[in-house]
Amino acid sequence: MSSCRNADAHRLTVTLLLVSSAVFLSGCAHSNLLPSPVPAQEAAAMTAPVAPSDNPTLTAEEVGKRFLKLIEGLESRSDLSLDRIRKVTGIALFRVEGGQRYAHSEALGGGWYYSLWHVPASPSLKQGVALDFGKAGESFADMSAVCALDFDHYHAALKAMGYRDMPIHGEIGQLQSWRYYKNDITLSIIPQNVIAGESGRLCVKSIGTLN
Repeated sequence: MSSCRNADAHRLTVTLLLVSSAVFLSGCAHSNLLPSPVPAQEAAAMTAPVAPSDNPTLTAEEVGKRFLKLIEGLESRSDLSLDRIRKVTGIALFRVEGGQRYAHSEALGGGWYYSLWHVPASPSLKQGVALDFGKAGESFADMSAVCALDFDHYHAALKAMGYRDMPIHGEIGQLQSWRYYKNDITLSIIPQNVIAGESGRLCVKSIGTLN
């Protein structure tokens, strides 16, 4: 029975990663709708050195706080090792074959999930990490369920860590993202209103390093 439960959990993880949205581990221009950093064929080939059930069950608030704790301890991108990510966040990432990338995705309830990604350094990419929140089949769903830590919380935390910030606007003046700079680290947050397209509280769709 245990092996069956692990297999079911692994299939759930792969499914969530296949529908994962807005993460930006490259330095490309982006909008609110971004491609997954891991192509579908790579996600489907994912192997799990650690069973999914070995990772903690976290809320959106808890995983957000752990991600910020990871960022807080960084002085350089070279600190972003898989071992450090596991030790600080408590989350073991799965190797994605072919692309040499690592990821873990977990259901949060109500159709929502989070995905945590790591890309090792390569000739074309700098070492990076990202966290994103999504809801299967809904790119602009009401974000109340994953907004316990809103944009203001992430923004204030990064400023307290010594990051310089800059808003990034689109051609018609719309806010596309917010960037943060410290040493050799560039981070980007993609925000979204609780109700997309309506004014009010800003939530975080994704946060991660830019190439």
